[in-house]
Amino acid sequence: MAASKIADVFHTSQRFMRSVHLERDFHDPSALQSYIVTPQAKEHLARLAGGLSVGSSQRAWRITGDYGCGKSSFALAVAHAFAGQKGAYDKLRDLVDFKKLGLDRRPELLPVLVTGTREPLTIALLRSLRTALETICVRGAPPSILKRIAARLENAGRKEPTDHELIEIVESVNQYLQLGRNRTGLVIIIDELGKFLEFAAMSPERQDIFFLQRLAEVAARSGDRHLFVIGILHQGFNAYSEHLSPAAQREWEKVAGRFEEILFQQPLEQMAFLVSQALGVNERGLPRPLIDRAGSDMERALAVRWYGPGVSPEALRSMAHRLYPLHASVLPVLVRLFSRFGQNERSLFSFLFSNEPYGLMLFAERMLAHGTWYRLDDLYDYARASFGHRLSIQSYRSHWNQIESLVSSFPSENALELRTLKTVAILNLLDGDGLLANEDSITLALASDSISARQVRGAIDSLKERSVLYHRGAAGGFCLWPHTSVNLERAYEAATKAIGSAQKVAPLLTKQLETRPIVARRHYILTGNLRYFEIEYRAVGDVAVPTQFGRDDPDGRIIVFLCETDEEREQSIKDAANAAFREQNILIAIPRPLQTLSAFVLEANRWDWIAHNTPELNHDSYAAEEVSRQVTAAERVRDARLQTYLGLRQFAGRTELQWFHQGKATAISGARELLERLSSICDALFKDAPHIKNELVNRRQLSSAAAAARMRLVERAERSVASTSSRSHSRMILVDFSRRSHGCSKCSRRNRTLA
Repeated sequence: MAASKIADVFHTSQRFMRSVHLERDFHDPSALQSYIVTPQAKEHLARLAGGLSVGSSQRAWRITGDYGCGKSSFALAVAHAFAGQKGAYDKLRDLVDFKKLGLDRRPELLPVLVTGTREPLTIALLRSLRTALETICVRGAPPSILKRIAARLENAGRKEPTDHELIEIVESVNQYLQLGRNRTGLVIIIDELGKFLEFAAMSPERQDIFFLQRLAEVAARSGDRHLFVIGILHQGFNAYSEHLSPAAQREWEKVAGRFEEILFQQPLEQMAFLVSQALGVNERGLPRPLIDRAGSDMERALAVRWYGPGVSPEALRSMAHRLYPLHASVLPVLVRLFSRFGQNERSLFSFLFSNEPYGLMLFAERMLAHGTWYRLDDLYDYARASFGHRLSIQSYRSHWNQIESLVSSFPSENALELRTLKTVAILNLLDGDGLLANEDSITLALASDSISARQVRGAIDSLKERSVLYHRGAAGGFCLWPHTSVNLERAYEAATKAIGSAQKVAPLLTKQLETRPIVARRHYILTGNLRYFEIEYRAVGDVAVPTQFGRDDPDGRIIVFLCETDEEREQSIKDAANAAFREQNILIAIPRPLQTLSAFVLEANRWDWIAHNTPELNHDSYAAEEVSRQVTAAERVRDARLQTYLGLRQFAGRTELQWFHQGKATAISGARELLERLSSICDALFKDAPHIKNELVNRRQLSSAAAAARMRLVERAERSVASTSSRSHSRMILVDFSRRSHGCSKCSRRNRTLA
């Protein structure tokens, strides 16, 4: 029976419809049933297997690649290949000639599979070691090493294992495998390694990055007792350490250097092959005109070089119809779109099989016809609906805000012109990736059996005449804005180089720090005495005795130590107990290390640098508006994060500050408790002060209203006194009143009110 809908010609593999989870899928026989060994995957597997050769020290690896490019599936395949289990995945086992590597037999390494979470890597690795050993120790009494691991995990809540202790456990497990289980070694595969690196950057006191270095060094020296360590990453080590000090970043780079790197990025031709396998299109269900059209459009796509150099034209032409309903122009744009803007939830294969708005599965509900293709204008609608918010945040990289506003405001009477505009829009979104929106590519993307190339060119000319499309020459193609826009991504790179990385964050925050005094509000309302605490920011180690309080000085001080690192924070906690800060009206506040604010501070500074050092913005209103928006957004994020660290007036949520009073830690969870504490301190210090709630006279300095009232009183008194002696006596009284109305000048510092 002939297919009626596009979806009827699909025979998709279940493996492509879910993400890989190493620990779950290793024991699932179907997880790799349809795994496609691409030439790149074969090459990477051969590199890894080379570490098994006698005398090799290349046994610590990191695989780096974008989300959704198949790293986890490849790691799962490696685990099966190195495990050497018959029937598990014989196709992979046969890809490597182990005899050429000097091995008498196939490797039989025990896979220890770890999936990243934000916790110490040592704990997660210990847990995975126990799980791996339990799978092979199912009979008899558990070995002593397994008992030791179980006991150590039970005690981990009280005392986390040290790096040295865990390295010793790993070596003991490897020794047990070779002596007791006839295994050739151990392969540790850490998926989502970036999450462990994030934890190490945020909590260096709980996880030292040097544990990875020690693990890599042990693997390199493992000799005949094979120990492999493979980490899976979405980005380089430096991306996780950019918030740290330059010295720490250099240490992280040294650790990264202990791991051989494999860049996992499938060539476009291999991606086309994977997509065709994933869709599983039944060729016999496709009309012949559709197959012919697929081949001819693929030839045109190859002619505009969208599939890049070094591809096999014959192979791509022969598989073009197996990509149906994806048009030949869509796949290069689709792959680059996810590579540049994608995220974990939306990989290429999730696009193929999810029911997201404007996605392929919803499109496949249409009737099968040789003119029905998923084209670039459909992809624009998908991008807008599925992650337009993400594009908006990164608009400086893509000009998405003006692209989306121009397309949304375009009248839709002429369907072909609107499709043309969307086609140019999706190509402008990826401007700089070699996908020019010229006349040939736009015609390729839109022309069909029902729409001629001449009609497409007519739509382009109409949009040009109405100043909707602008031509930037042969090298620039068509664009939605009137001139070559400022390359903000390049400007951002220049700003990054000009500003560099921040060695100290505190000096960059001088304008953002809260300096307004804080009033003891309850004390003021109940007593009428306006008393306030001054805010003083100090460098770590500055324990100078605060100056004595004078008549016009504040009633107390809040001293905030600006700690950059965990070490400085520990030093500040010790300094808080210093005798210089034992006065009752001094509070000490210690924030979390400010170093983690570095990225937010630098982001705001970079955009400010761009705004003041890019003259081209004066002639480009689109780019200038984008820069202004980025400056505002970066400053808002920076200030919000700063409030969580140093917010003395943060009434919503808990403060991150640790407080000390008279040398002892004290609990202050937010601004309300801080105000209450300040009032309590003032209540105790000024308990003998009278309550005078007349704001005109109960002041340190005479108010303008009180001064005017005094002058009017003096003038009336002078007119009412007839004799000179009486007038002189009146002046003495008024002068005394005037002196008193300025505030207390005779009482002590702790009783600053009217005499």
